[in-house]
Amino acid sequence: MNKTKRLVQGALLVSAITLTVTACGQKMQLTGAATTTPETTATPIATTPIQTVTPKPSVAPLKQLQVKAYYSDQDEMKLVEKVVTVRVEKDSEAYEAALKALQKSEDPKAIPLFEDMKFNSVKWDAAKGEIKLDMTFGPKTQLGAPGEELFLQALKKTMFQFPEVKTLYVLKDGKQVDSLMGHVELPYPIKRPTN
Repeated sequence: MNKTKRLVQGALLVSAITLTVTACGQKMQLTGAATTTPETTATPIATTPIQTVTPKPSVAPLKQLQVKAYYSDQDEMKLVEKVVTVRVEKDSEAYEAALKALQKSEDPKAIPLFEDMKFNSVKWDAAKGEIKLDMTFGPKTQLGAPGEELFLQALKKTMFQFPEVKTLYVLKDGKQVDSLMGHVELPYPIKRPTN
């Protein structure tokens, strides 16, 4: 009899603990605030620490912008203009996104001139209307004179499609150079055409 009484008391104690813990958990879910454990006449219950979940900062939705990107034709004789969609968080990221669009083309007749190069930095100075661009060229970006001319035209047309851009400073591996590939003189800075 004594053994049965202990089993019943044990079962009641476990039930009381389970109900108390479950009730606390449900109350926490509903209110989201910390609560104290209600006092009971039974043995004190060990409480589990409550984990606080910090909400992740909301990520701004990406804006989609239509920009013009310029490529070479298959014969490296003229530029091919394409309108592409880029995605940016802030408007100031549009310049770098437009430059990166020059690195790939889905049209086999539009050959990317910027495919084997890296943009180390693209810095925009809104007060002066200036973009400072630093690039590193890979071996496939060493084009002949006609290719270098198209490369510069594509770069200028891409950047000056934005009316706020007045001046473009182009660096190669962090240095000012007279020519990007050794064939065509590189003005420093490149200024927006006046026509």
